Formats: sequence, C-alpha cells, structure tokens
Amino acid sequence: MRILIADDYEAARRAIRRLLEQHPGWEVCGEAADGLGALLKTAELKPDVVILDLALGVIDGLTAAREISRTMPRLPIVLCTALFTDVLEQESQKFGIRAVVDKSNAGTQLVGVVEEVLNNKV
Repeated sequence: MRILIADDYEAARRAIRRLLEQHPGWEVCGEAADGLGALLKTAELKPDVVILDLALGVIDGLTAAREISRTMPRLPIVLCTALFTDVLEQESQKFGIRAVVDKSNAGTQLVGVVEEVLNNKV
C-alpha cells in the first residue's frame, strides 16, 4: 500500500512516516508540505491512501480533500489534525474524507484507521 502524507510541519510528517512504515507492506510514496503539493503529488504518484492535515498552506486540507475526491472519488482520505472536533468529523465526509484522527492520538489510532479505510470499513 502506497501512502501520501501532507502536513505543513516536517516533524509531524517524519513521525507519521515512521509510524506507517512499521506496518508490513506499507510504503510512504511521497510527502507534501501544503495543500497544493498534496493535489499535485496525488495526481503524480497515485497513492492508495492520502493522509492530510487540516491546517495546510496554499490550500487547506478540506479544500485539498474535496479536489482530490473530485478527480479520484474512490481514493481514501484520512484527515489527521490537531484541530479535531466532533463537528469537523461529521462535516468532513462532505469533502470526501473517510476518517478523522486527532493528532494527539495518532500514535495509537492512525494505523488502525488507515487499515479500516483501506479495507472499506469506514
């Protein structure tokens, strides 16, 4: 499984990469530091799942998710954000996001959530 990570904070991208690449068969195929980069790299690399932060530069995570979903509607998108709220979790589906993970819980929840979206359980 090929995964694209988009987060404006390099340390967060590195931490998410380390976490995901511990899973057998998963590879981080690319990283983006802003929403526009996420759009371009998704089109170029064709990952199996995209993990987006909400607070991205140039284009925010919700807008990037909507655009990715418009061009690749079957591509699973996970929002991993420090700005987690129940309302965001409910509203995110309108943007093509399959799941939302609070960054403070990413270490314990992100791998399981990615497994679920890849297996179409979310």
